[in-house]
Amino acid sequence: MTRISKVSRSGFTLFELLLVLALIGLFSTVFVLNINTLMKDGEMETLEREYWRAVESARTGAVFKQQAHFLEWDPKGRRFLVISGGAAEAFPVEIESPVELDIDVSFVEVAPENSYVLIGGRLVEKREIVKVGFFADGTCSPFEVSMKIADFETRFQMDPWTGVQLVNPNEDAVEI
Repeated sequence: MTRISKVSRSGFTLFELLLVLALIGLFSTVFVLNINTLMKDGEMETLEREYWRAVESARTGAVFKQQAHFLEWDPKGRRFLVISGGAAEAFPVEIESPVELDIDVSFVEVAPENSYVLIGGRLVEKREIVKVGFFADGTCSPFEVSMKIADFETRFQMDPWTGVQLVNPNEDAVEI
């Protein structure tokens, strides 16, 4: 009687190992890219949240105290300031990040359509302003705000009558 011995192999082939390594590399790349975007979105949400808190404070303060309040961005303190009389209320933007992020907020005065202002020998329709006024009747200066963190930017225009964000008619409408 002859005995046939079976050689049993255990382990993985080179192809299987390379395939698994390629998949791990692909998944980790997608994860790192998405986590970076999510972190930037979270930082932008923090900036926007403090902005809206400051706007609400400026509007309600102006209406209830019957005195103009002004909103401005303090880049050194990385905070929004609501100024009224001689007092200022701060709304700091606290972003936890391992690296120092550039944060830029600017306000641009919005002129009525087809109206221009002569600045530095040029006719311009919009010009950057340092602060925005909120008034006792609940209105505000017509302005547009631009917020930028690193390479992420958001920009929107405020309605001077209601103090809320205007909807851009050029954006895709959401169907319900």
